[in-house]
Amino acid sequence: MTSPPTTFFHLDTVRAERPSGPKVLCLPGLFAGSWVFENLLPLIAQRGYSASAISFRGHPPLPRMSTIGEQTIADYCADASAAARTLDRPILIAHSMGGLVALLLIAKNLARAAILLSPAPTRGISVLSPPILARMARYLPALLFSRAYLPIDADLDALVLNMVPPAQRAALRARFVPDSGRASREMALGVYAVAPSAVTVPTLIVGADNDRFIPLSVSRRMASKYGAQLHIADGHGHFLLGEPGWESEAKVMLDWMDALPRGTKDAVGENASAPRRITSATTHSTSPGTP
Repeated sequence: MTSPPTTFFHLDTVRAERPSGPKVLCLPGLFAGSWVFENLLPLIAQRGYSASAISFRGHPPLPRMSTIGEQTIADYCADASAAARTLDRPILIAHSMGGLVALLLIAKNLARAAILLSPAPTRGISVLSPPILARMARYLPALLFSRAYLPIDADLDALVLNMVPPAQRAALRARFVPDSGRASREMALGVYAVAPSAVTVPTLIVGADNDRFIPLSVSRRMASKYGAQLHIADGHGHFLLGEPGWESEAKVMLDWMDALPRGTKDAVGENASAPRRITSATTHSTSPGTP
């Protein structure tokens, strides 16, 4: 492991005015941070769930790490595990790489339900589609030698932001940061296995029919493998929460949360009279790099 002696993570939180359900923890993908969920968090809180989004170690607003290229999925899972323990088995909403991290948390009994948006697959399901393979050559040194890298604008536009209006793409690209070549290699090679028997909580997988990074076929196979419900976001790509019409897809997800069994949704650890507020905090956990 290349983790620092202390695991760092940052949480942005929007608290519900009158909590009626468990807390929610949102997990972003590679190159991104808590900001991916900045428009979703208030909608979650309006439904009665205090909502947090994590930025993993080395991602803004945290300081950059000189060793970011060497971080593993397990390192990011350590951050998410520490956060989940502070939230008493939250409901997870996870995007891309965060979906793989979410499954690892579920296997450790650290979540009570999960919504996975275009999740990175577990061992046995390949994410290497022709569009990705055609653009991978320039990044192979970073993946092979565990270096930090950030896809060029043309590749981000083609694979991740293809359904975002062109005029809005530059502002989003400016928020992405270099990330781990090692973690990317692990995803490409399917290093992490999660047994279907380990996923016993209600799970919804959201796949997009125009996703060029995690194709809909991958989301279908993941839903079949884990016995999850599958929702197809028609007309959407990989960066669903930044695309026109994302609010309709968010409603599907929040309605699904509201329909969870009562035992899954019991509110915990929250004062029902607490005012709604937005907080931003960096947390130091004592987990030194193991999930």
